[in-house]
Amino acid sequence: MRTRSLRASSVSTRVAGAAMVVAVSAALTVGILPSPPGTEARDLRLALVGCSVVCVLVWMTVSVRARRVGGVELDKPARPERRPSRWLPLLLAVLLPLASGAALVQAVGPDGDQGRWVAEVYAAGGEVREVRIDGVVSGPQPTGVNVNGTDEYAADVVVTLGFEDSPRRTTVRGARTLGVPQQGDTVSVLYAPARPGLGGRYHGSGFFTGGGVALLWIWAVTLFAAAFGCGILDRAGVHAARRFRGDVHGVAALLLGLGVLCLLPGAFFQTPTWAGWLLSFLAACTPWLAMTWVVKRL
Repeated sequence: MRTRSLRASSVSTRVAGAAMVVAVSAALTVGILPSPPGTEARDLRLALVGCSVVCVLVWMTVSVRARRVGGVELDKPARPERRPSRWLPLLLAVLLPLASGAALVQAVGPDGDQGRWVAEVYAAGGEVREVRIDGVVSGPQPTGVNVNGTDEYAADVVVTLGFEDSPRRTTVRGARTLGVPQQGDTVSVLYAPARPGLGGRYHGSGFFTGGGVALLWIWAVTLFAAAFGCGILDRAGVHAARRFRGDVHGVAALLLGLGVLCLLPGAFFQTPTWAGWLLSFLAACTPWLAMTWVVKRL
């Protein structure tokens, strides 16, 4: 009976560990991808983070119980210990930089007045619509961008936005079009139909318009760190870290929790640019601090 109890605990630990890895991987994958600053994307990320926290707590609870069972003298000889897993070090080498990259991505987005306006529009149920140009009120200026042989131009244009109370004519500054903008052409405008007072602004659909350069740098560094880590992580060391110890894994979990807390202000409030990047950088450091703590203590 005691042998069965130990085996059941071992199976429970592995199942809880697998669920934790799946939940964390999903949260980090969603976190490192670009997303609009709407409440839906924020709620999805928070839900995945919450699920990951629950899975971590379940794994820690099951591991504590498994250690208590393991301390009982068994009626039968213990089974030989399994060889260190090959995939676990590779997975850890990917998840560590992925966690840091996902933290840094949270700081990418509109800054200053534009960032506050975008956050307020999305909070009011904002959406992007293609609207027709009623008139051009400024001389079109070339932006230097050429798409398939057609030059892009920027100009202030007048459009009619369909607000909930009534349609209103609004001037959209810096609207970009392929070719010289003319009456009847369409542009993408972000606005909140329920908040006419916020007006509308041009919504750039290009990748580099929404902080794509910063995203590319973050992704490149993340990929490099993952490739580098795959070649240096020790299988035996990672295998030893699977054996739960409260003074080791508990502190590591607290460090990771602090990293999550650093990201909450940016999720619920429009923080200054420097504060957003500082908090994201601090959060990006916590996975490596937690890993260093585990390695030094084991």
